[in-house]
Amino acid sequence: MSVGSVTAQIAREICDNQPVGYSQGESRRSWYAAADAYGRVPSPQNADCSSLAAGSISYGLHHTYGVPWGHKALLEPNDFWTGNLRSGMEARGFEEVNWPDENLTPDGGFQVGDIVLSAGNEGGVGHVIIIDENGYDPLESEAWIAETGDLYGERGDQTGQETRTDRYSEHPYTLRGAWTSCHRFNEAKFFQQWPEFANRKPASSPAPAAASSEPKHAHGIDISSHQGGLNLRAIWADFVIVKVTEGTGYENPFWRAQAEATLAAGKRLGLYLFANDEDPNEQARFFLDRAKGYAGRATFWLDWEADALNLAPSDALVILNQMAAETGSTPGIYLNGQGMESGDWSAIAGRFPLWYAGGPNYASYGQAYSDPDVPTVPYWGGNVLIHQYTEDGYLPGYNAHLDLDRLRDRAAWDQMIGGGHVTVSAPASPAPTAVDGQQRLDEDGEMGPATIARFQQVMGTPVDGELDDDGSPAVERFQAFLNAVVGADAQQQLNGAPGLDVDGIAGPATWRTFQYLVMAWHPEYVPAGWDFGDWIDGEAGEATIRALQRALNNSHANSGHLW
Repeated sequence: MSVGSVTAQIAREICDNQPVGYSQGESRRSWYAAADAYGRVPSPQNADCSSLAAGSISYGLHHTYGVPWGHKALLEPNDFWTGNLRSGMEARGFEEVNWPDENLTPDGGFQVGDIVLSAGNEGGVGHVIIIDENGYDPLESEAWIAETGDLYGERGDQTGQETRTDRYSEHPYTLRGAWTSCHRFNEAKFFQQWPEFANRKPASSPAPAAASSEPKHAHGIDISSHQGGLNLRAIWADFVIVKVTEGTGYENPFWRAQAEATLAAGKRLGLYLFANDEDPNEQARFFLDRAKGYAGRATFWLDWEADALNLAPSDALVILNQMAAETGSTPGIYLNGQGMESGDWSAIAGRFPLWYAGGPNYASYGQAYSDPDVPTVPYWGGNVLIHQYTEDGYLPGYNAHLDLDRLRDRAAWDQMIGGGHVTVSAPASPAPTAVDGQQRLDEDGEMGPATIARFQQVMGTPVDGELDDDGSPAVERFQAFLNAVVGADAQQQLNGAPGLDVDGIAGPATWRTFQYLVMAWHPEYVPAGWDFGDWIDGEAGEATIRALQRALNNSHANSGHLW
């Protein structure tokens, strides 16, 4: 994790996956007020180009060095625009990268998290973008223009392009030569400016430096001939698993192009055989004659479902062993719940990693990448390496369904390529403390003194473990937060008014708005089987207080907001 990688990740998340449109004026900061720790926004919001850049940098500083929300070392989005963003960044560790006027890119190309300015006071047009990739022609993210074609618009992205990710070389300001400077974070400079955060730097990892900037998990897709027109350079995927063959007679006509495009885009590549009930040796032969040339550059997978279930796990083992022998790698197997129940997989589970399709909400994740709980399955237990959690996903850049997958451990993927024994780290046990290191609440559904004290602490008000019946400052902060993140239309439908009265009294309207936010933002907090009417009742019942406690355990002291 680094300032640059987090900055780019947040900007990309906002532009590609969240309901954030473009507008200047009062709503330009609303995305920042509404977003959770991962950049997820529960209701339509807005940004402009400089508020997106400033806010994304603030996320980078917060997550990398623990700079508290609201601290002056962060770039408060309301305080910055393209005319003063340079000075704001330079006061927080950024330096200008040498960029000769005659070149289209700075010396050495771009790096992830670079901020590229077209400052009006320096001869530009008043715009800024965030670089998402290393190289000379990277993807970039930006808040571009409102649905009106002007600077002001309604909340949310009505066109799908108000906030967007595009190729640098295709940007109109690149074609016009309108960029004025590129700025890159310098850690040493930041520590000189803000020495109080030098000791908060995360401890060095024994992992190689190249991997240290990456999160342990990764998100990706699996594709076949049905996605022959997919632009793999533009799609947001850390890895792509490509169907090569089916049985002994079908070859995906696009697989080589898909594989090469994946590697050219710097993404991890997997190749799979979709098995049927034909001879397993012949199926392996048909696949390997085509795919084994990618040994050392890809992982190999056996997709065992549908007609393959007419065979036995021992037949799958024949194919896996042949894959291993001829590629020098450790292949993996894809199973769904039906496949898991079709036989005894113990001989395979001890040697080959699992790519599992399923889970309680398999067909309902829908819109974008998610981080669902890792399912526990027979034979492999909790050691699922890849979780295909929906077949109905959508990603910007492709107008049809996609299978969305979560890789739990990048290092395990790399172990597969090398042919070693693949160790999948077990799911993390619950932390004994809250995310900010404070005392963790028991999630018991009781609004007792400890819960009230933590609530006051998170809201940044005096802590005494009591809420005054005639108005509490902590509840006022809570109501202001809810007004910032739950849209006026939603509140009108919930409570008959476009916003809560910030009166410090937690009545039914306040609890209904909180319940609505939980259902939109963290549906996993809602008891299983409860529908909208069951959950959103405006009462501070046990389930609602348990959701509040869970939210407080995942919030930061003195932040003034949940999550």
